[in-house]
Amino acid sequence: MNRKILFIWNYFYFPFEKGKSRFCDLVDSFVKAGYDVEVICSSFYHMGKTARNTEDPRYQSLGFKATFVSEPGYRKNVSFARIRSLGLFNRRVRALLAHHDPVGVVYVPVPSMELASIAEKWSRRTGSKCLIDVEDLWPESFQMIIRPRWLCRLLLWPLKIKADQAYRGADAVVAVSQTYMGRVQKVRKGSFPHVVAPIGSDLDYVRSVLASSSLSKPRGEFWISYIGTFGKSYDLRMVIDAVSSLYAKGHVNLVLKLMGSGPDEAAIRAYAASKPGRFDFFGILPYEKMCRVLASSDIGVNPIVKGSAASLINKVADYAACGLPVISSQDCSEYVNLLSLTGSGVSVPAGDGARFEGALSALIADPSALAALKAKVPALAQTYFSRAKSQSDILALIASIYGTQSKE
Repeated sequence: MNRKILFIWNYFYFPFEKGKSRFCDLVDSFVKAGYDVEVICSSFYHMGKTARNTEDPRYQSLGFKATFVSEPGYRKNVSFARIRSLGLFNRRVRALLAHHDPVGVVYVPVPSMELASIAEKWSRRTGSKCLIDVEDLWPESFQMIIRPRWLCRLLLWPLKIKADQAYRGADAVVAVSQTYMGRVQKVRKGSFPHVVAPIGSDLDYVRSVLASSSLSKPRGEFWISYIGTFGKSYDLRMVIDAVSSLYAKGHVNLVLKLMGSGPDEAAIRAYAASKPGRFDFFGILPYEKMCRVLASSDIGVNPIVKGSAASLINKVADYAACGLPVISSQDCSEYVNLLSLTGSGVSVPAGDGARFEGALSALIADPSALAALKAKVPALAQTYFSRAKSQSDILALIASIYGTQSKE
């Protein structure tokens, strides 16, 4: 089997575009392990909603070949233009693969299920091995958007069938949590090559960032931080209500730091503006500055709504990497159990604003309890959210496909 890895993902971005990411780091680890790596990605840069200058020599300077598939792009994440654009990307990938030489391993993050299907069919024809990396669950993630639940199941049944086929058709599976791997195992009979590799954070890099400089935090302020999407999956109004209520009760040193963007950003900004309290909106920050804000904060919040399909998501890894304990309303048992096992955060019921405010108030009133939580965060990060460990586990899985020992 040749030692070529073909990585296919339309959302891939490069380190000089947005900064470090899980897949940038993973592809780099493939190169350092001695594999011949090609990345097939889009000519459209999703994060910036701009067309890439694919002639820029930096794209070919990272130790792997970058192959760009033309995609018209779109201005809004939720739009028919995006559906059309993704459809064209998938068709053009299929056409490109029809003339592509076989490789050892094809690596495809999922979603998209259609891209996984294309890769799996091509792999079977060419004798390549297809490895999928389950980052999210479709159609489960749409259950919060489409109501009632029976209508969601009916409308999304074809997507469930597509997902089941993708999970069954892969030669090997990576999943970012045991929750997601459990979904795959429901439709797979018998054993198959697999590994659970959380998204994690580059802990050494975060430490170097924090060691190089820090933020100046006004004395006496208590910072509560949120990073991520402003959307239906996160109950940011509950967090704003809690901070506003405590502010009105005399805790005028509280500051809620909100980093990120999303479809509900304008509405969330307006809601915060209508409430008493101190709310700082940063938009999307460079990763390094985001880490410095988190490291200067006192508590992180993970206010996921009830019934979310999310498990071990990016934000909880970044909170842990920056040494930040959390108050979480996530009802995923895997993450709830991690917080309980490590003693590095507090879980409250989703949607229960009184319990959320009570947990925040208790930690403000008891600095020693907050310090006890904070002291246990580094162990959580090192044991469960080390990107280096996840990469090593993925490399070992790939080496097993090749029948060799991992160099990592």
